[in-house]
Amino acid sequence: MILYIQATLIAVLVFTLIALYFDETHKRRFGTPTGKMTQCWDGSERRRFVRIAKDISIKYSMPKEADKYKVIKTNNISIGGICMTINEKFSLKALLSIEIALLDSPNPIFAKGEVVWVTENPQQDNDGIRYFDIGIEFKDILPQDRERLFKFIKQESELNQSG
Repeated sequence: MILYIQATLIAVLVFTLIALYFDETHKRRFGTPTGKMTQCWDGSERRRFVRIAKDISIKYSMPKEADKYKVIKTNNISIGGICMTINEKFSLKALLSIEIALLDSPNPIFAKGEVVWVTENPQQDNDGIRYFDIGIEFKDILPQDRERLFKFIKQESELNQSG
């Protein structure tokens, strides 16, 4: 009787090992991801540049339509790019000509930017117009304009921290 129980346990063990072997082979063959998480987002800001939430008046247009500027306010701005809410949807990698009117100077900053993300904003006005938040990364900006923008953002950031 004991011999019968031992044989049954060995058979169950062998069957289990064979099933595990085929399961692992199947996972490898069909690319089922396996592994462990080594890093995760800790909730801290990971942007490369400091952003300030500031309503700054900008004009933007498609480069081929330079005479058809639209005026809008930014949601936030950094020396790397801007976020704004608009009522037209741009495709990713769309290029825009941008004119930024800083409060400390009558001379605007000119830049070319690329749309790097677009999300629909649930905000709607009374006419039911759809709004989109878009992120634009500056691709072409003069060094002196980048420096002016850097100084402006640094000054505004310090004012926000002290006040």
